Amino acid sequence: MIYGEDKIPVESFLPIMLDLVRSKRLKFDPGKNNFPITLHDPCNMVRQMGIVQPQREILKVIAPQFREMTPHGVDNYCCGGGSGFAIMTSPNFPQFRNKVSARMKFDQILRAFADTIAVSSVPKYVCAPCSNCKGTIRELLKYYQATAKFNVQYGGLVELMVNALVSLDKPYLEFLAE
Repeated sequence: MIYGEDKIPVESFLPIMLDLVRSKRLKFDPGKNNFPITLHDPCNMVRQMGIVQPQREILKVIAPQFREMTPHGVDNYCCGGGSGFAIMTSPNFPQFRNKVSARMKFDQILRAFADTIAVSSVPKYVCAPCSNCKGTIRELLKYYQATAKFNVQYGGLVELMVNALVSLDKPYLEFLAE
């Protein structure tokens, strides 16, 4: 880890996206995202960079059924995909990740949707703003058959923002277009 004047500044897209929402440069219809949505806090954004609130402020504007995981923010559980683990495919690693490190994340997801998990006609969305996290959550949902059994979907924050755009005639999210 490099500290002091030699440290290279790191920026996130989240404050930029929040500025787009706050400035009202983009027009949103939150009704387009009117299904249960929970937020996975990526370790690199939340714990390393300290970006905890922008993503929540955005979701409160574009997602009427947003609910937090417990715990959340800097205390949220890692999905198991950090440091490149999301793309590791060595023998047995994906099974290890799904059965050990990501199992806690899956339990957390199920608890976030406890009120609707048994209703498969209601889509449930895990918002993961990090591509490593999205990959891990995709594999986790596939491993536990959560999409087939419970209609638990996954994707990023930008996808939800695009889906909520007033200017869009058709749903951007594939599971809504069916």
